[in-house]
Amino acid sequence: MSPIFSWLRKPSQAERLERAASHRLSTLPSTQFAFRLFEALKPGDRNLAISPYSARVVLAMLCEGSTGETRKSIMDTLRLDENPDSLLNHYERLGRPLGFQLETETERRGLEMLTANSLWCDDGFVPKPEYVNTVKEHYWAEVQSLDFCAPDSPRRVNSWAHEKTRGRIPTVVGSLEPFSPLLAMNAVYFKGLWIEPFEVEETREEEFTLQGGTKQLVPLMRQSGKFGYAEIGGVQMVRLPYQGGMSMRIALPPKDTPFPKFCSDLSGLTGTRWTRTMGERDGHLRLPRFRIETQADLTTPLKAMGMSQVFDPARAELEGLTDRKPFYLMGVMQKDFVEVNEKGTEAAAVTMVLDLEAMKPPPPPPFEMIVNRPFVFAICDDFSEVVIFLAAVVDPSPDNLWRVENP
Repeated sequence: MSPIFSWLRKPSQAERLERAASHRLSTLPSTQFAFRLFEALKPGDRNLAISPYSARVVLAMLCEGSTGETRKSIMDTLRLDENPDSLLNHYERLGRPLGFQLETETERRGLEMLTANSLWCDDGFVPKPEYVNTVKEHYWAEVQSLDFCAPDSPRRVNSWAHEKTRGRIPTVVGSLEPFSPLLAMNAVYFKGLWIEPFEVEETREEEFTLQGGTKQLVPLMRQSGKFGYAEIGGVQMVRLPYQGGMSMRIALPPKDTPFPKFCSDLSGLTGTRWTRTMGERDGHLRLPRFRIETQADLTTPLKAMGMSQVFDPARAELEGLTDRKPFYLMGVMQKDFVEVNEKGTEAAAVTMVLDLEAMKPPPPPPFEMIVNRPFVFAICDDFSEVVIFLAAVVDPSPDNLWRVENP
């Protein structure tokens, strides 16, 4: 069985142009997956941050060991192409879409983006050599063997997560015994400085309207100037670029739209244009300074998206990974951290799996976007436009560090 992704290489200029041309006509498969997963989690009534990129990478790693209908269902859910040389796959894979391991330091100056994979095997369990070679070669995964019942084992796994997320996600497991005999993990860490920082002295406490109409004071950062900006159906969307080629995209629904409804049909209401290009426009923005920390169980959403077979002991086909029966996926969990302030953004996630120019119209008047009610934001790579983080913020209170588990 050939791996999903062919050998890591930089795309040629012709491939870049081909991808750019096709992208004008279609949404990236990873973006389709990102919005489907976000909507399936039914956000809107609490703070929620996820990294669709992290989830997709670790599930693709699992997919490498799947066969038959199980493999097809995972590929379909993740929106992956079975052809390992697919140009779309190249732009979706670990390392390739972001280019951080490929491009020089100067090309990403002012930006820190780290991603890592690992496979943890209980003593006595040995995955097939071909599978181990695939995850090492194509995902740069660390493959570790340890006694899941040993008291020190959780510390080793947690230390890996702590190191790969710069300490932002220090703990992911309390015990390894429920995950026997295998645990797959992906970690993502991001730290970006705004190209145009917010002035700290301009930050003011202002009212933020919570769900149900309650108002509370939160620090709102302020900035005026030129922004990437768009409006669709009353939804305001703005782009804030980081140094090094990534950006945050923020979507603020109309005041009269219930936020849970907005989140549940986000791609239907706005499409995915706001995670891609926007026209420049003068305007004024006020944005909360906030920090959120969440935990999400992705199991039920992934089943609803078409991956139920791999969770079923009687139907899961993972013969590419092991001949052991039954062998199936128990669950998929993700922990996320996001902090936004005047200087920039820090975010981390760990996923466990388990033409002739016509006369120009006059410029539109400057917009005003006051993010003083629940909103959604995405952190995207500007080179490939892959969505790395996607989040809903319903309460940005400085003293309200939400820790949420999905039901």
